Amino acid sequence: MWMDVERITLRMEPEDIFEMDVFLDENPEFANRSQLIRIALRNYMRRDAQEEESRGVAIQLGDRYMRALAALKENGYADTEAGVVERIVERTLVPREALEDAAKKAFSAYDMYPELIEK
Repeated sequence: MWMDVERITLRMEPEDIFEMDVFLDENPEFANRSQLIRIALRNYMRRDAQEEESRGVAIQLGDRYMRALAALKENGYADTEAGVVERIVERTLVPREALEDAAKKAFSAYDMYPELIEK
């Protein structure tokens, strides 16, 4: 089983090792340090790849703003809090003329090819 496994050396500060051991004591689903490090590294790389794919921006807002976003969502401004933020950003950053032009083109496309859009 271990023939295909390569060994590496990892140097860590004593405080980090202590925190890892405390975590392992509290989370018995991890058999040992090696398993924890392998899983943590895989998860970190997947998360990093997902963030790169989504090209999103992660922000942290205070309770006041989160309550405001939730209230806007509840009042039908958007389906999700993220949708509320997207609409606010769009209305703030995208010139009104660009939105109006996009709407005109969309309706024009519908008038020209309604059978394609209705599907």
